[in-house]
Amino acid sequence: MKTQLEFWKLFDTSYDCLLKVAIDDDDRFTNENVNKIIILLITWSYYYYYYYYYFIGTVVNENHSRSSTVAGNFMDDKVHIAILIDGERGLFYMDSLLKSLFYYQKRFHFDLKNCCIYDLCDKFNDNSSYYEDRMLHIYPIVFHILTNSKFTSNLTHFLNMWKLPNVEYYSYECNRYLDRLQWIVSKHPAGAKPFVKLLLPEILPPSVHKVIVLDLDMILNTNIVELWNHFERFQETQMIGIGLEQNPYFHKVMKSLISDWKGYGYNGGILLFDLSKLRLMMWNDIWLSITAHLMQSKGYLVTGEQDVMNMIIFKYKHLLYEIPCEWNVQLSDGSDPERCPVSWLSHAELRKRNYSTINRQPKIIHVNHHIKPEDKYFPKPVSTNNIDQSDVLLKRHEIYYKLSTVYFKFRAIERECFQ
Repeated sequence: MKTQLEFWKLFDTSYDCLLKVAIDDDDRFTNENVNKIIILLITWSYYYYYYYYYFIGTVVNENHSRSSTVAGNFMDDKVHIAILIDGERGLFYMDSLLKSLFYYQKRFHFDLKNCCIYDLCDKFNDNSSYYEDRMLHIYPIVFHILTNSKFTSNLTHFLNMWKLPNVEYYSYECNRYLDRLQWIVSKHPAGAKPFVKLLLPEILPPSVHKVIVLDLDMILNTNIVELWNHFERFQETQMIGIGLEQNPYFHKVMKSLISDWKGYGYNGGILLFDLSKLRLMMWNDIWLSITAHLMQSKGYLVTGEQDVMNMIIFKYKHLLYEIPCEWNVQLSDGSDPERCPVSWLSHAELRKRNYSTINRQPKIIHVNHHIKPEDKYFPKPVSTNNIDQSDVLLKRHEIYYKLSTVYFKFRAIERECFQ
């Protein structure tokens, strides 16, 4: 074992020297050298991963046995969710996100008259086994909320109003991490802030082995546990779960970075991170090297960290687990609904139909449009009965208006309606 440890120290030393030469010497910082460095990083990462997996064994195996319990035993584990929030507007989005999440976990007081606004109690009224079934849906949730020091007090006040059984909240002041990202130039409206998500293997405690990473501008249409259970489908080398990009424009973005780029690409609004594996892969070195390469070759990033994630996936496809598209139905300006065709039926209509015959239903709807809920020009709720009662594939504007109606339904519910 001593010989093996000395071997890894040698790899560490040579890696540090190579990286220092490549980055410090501008003359050598070429595309060819950067590609060689990235390949070496991945190679070394695999050496580390397999070293721990086969020689130490318990490091990986114990971590995964704790975090990937079988789906049938809901109370053996917790669902970890990471969210980046910055500013008062984000609290409105998070309020509706939490309400939709808890609603589909059946943490809803359907027996209280003031909670049964609109059709929100239809889902439960004919369910005689509600309380027994509810125990299967209340999977403990742990939220890891990334924020800045100026916003901490507001966030604390907000979370104090959302105290529920089997729900935990942890906030992380990310100022020092954001300082490390100031060199990144991004044309994304959020700037370089979303890159904090790529630092999650470092930010979150080692006891957190897996995490779902969500953007705030989302509404759930099913139980979040279903998404968590996708970790069970990861193959040995898969570490990153991500869904397809649904806006054709992104193809042009990636084509400008990689001449032989093909395919839709992937949208970073929802991520599944196997943190245990990423921590053994020298993850920070990999994505930072690719980011530095893109910054030097182009000077800026068009979609921020999504450019970097797609570069990583393009080069190292074996790291990818593709999340089904219905987990990230996107409403950006120009999104093509044919890339993820869905209908969106009401609870009453779903009960009438054979589940094997209906069209795909959205599971998470992502408002990655420049006009967000709460904005002045966001569409107000309209009647969508013609959409609810017909199993037709929806156009983008129909999904948009349907989302508006659902979003404001959840906004109107009091927090006391959740348990």
